[in-house]
Amino acid sequence: MERIHKKRAAVEIVGCYLMMVLLTLLLNVFGGAGGLITGVLAYWIPCAALLFYVLKAEKQPLSFVGLKPVCARHVFEGMGLGICMFIVQQLPLLLMKMDYSAYAMEPDAVYIIVMLLYCFLCVGFAEELIFRGFLLKKTLDIFPQKWICVGVNILLFYLIHWFTMQHNFGEFYNLTTNVVILCIYFFRKKEGTIVPLMIAHGLYDSLTSIVLPGAVYLLK
Repeated sequence: MERIHKKRAAVEIVGCYLMMVLLTLLLNVFGGAGGLITGVLAYWIPCAALLFYVLKAEKQPLSFVGLKPVCARHVFEGMGLGICMFIVQQLPLLLMKMDYSAYAMEPDAVYIIVMLLYCFLCVGFAEELIFRGFLLKKTLDIFPQKWICVGVNILLFYLIHWFTMQHNFGEFYNLTTNVVILCIYFFRKKEGTIVPLMIAHGLYDSLTSIVLPGAVYLLK
């Protein structure tokens, strides 16, 4: 019975991941034509399919994938976690005196609002639901060792970003440390909620795509 359970978890991981890969390919092929709408669909379609599978096929509540009621503590912890991720990513670059001028972008109100919504409601929500809410849980059903599950999560997360990464040490370092921080928080809290992770992920992406470019522009 345990072997059957592990095989099913493996099939679910592969199925979920293949769906993500397919949508990522479609995003890269039609991204120029669909733009932001295509990006939103590429995140929300797998989320909808995943939630439908959990609710209807597995007959589990939303809390099964970490979607639990939000409280103020989760919001503040998520914000702190996002800031921590940003510092861990940028501190080595600052110590190496990296030139940030290439990232400079003039602040634009419409862009800021759209990107904030996109970072929190699409990227942060979808990637945490899929990778830490579902895939990490299913990996734990196969491997009892948490460090192996974190390693698998890093690998899957890296591969799904294959088309948008430059494949250098810096990018792999940033992705790895971010996943490790999120997983450590998730394991240590033992609440089973991914809400703080979603907030942290959304804030981290907002800092790197909005605040950092704007600050570089204003300081140059």
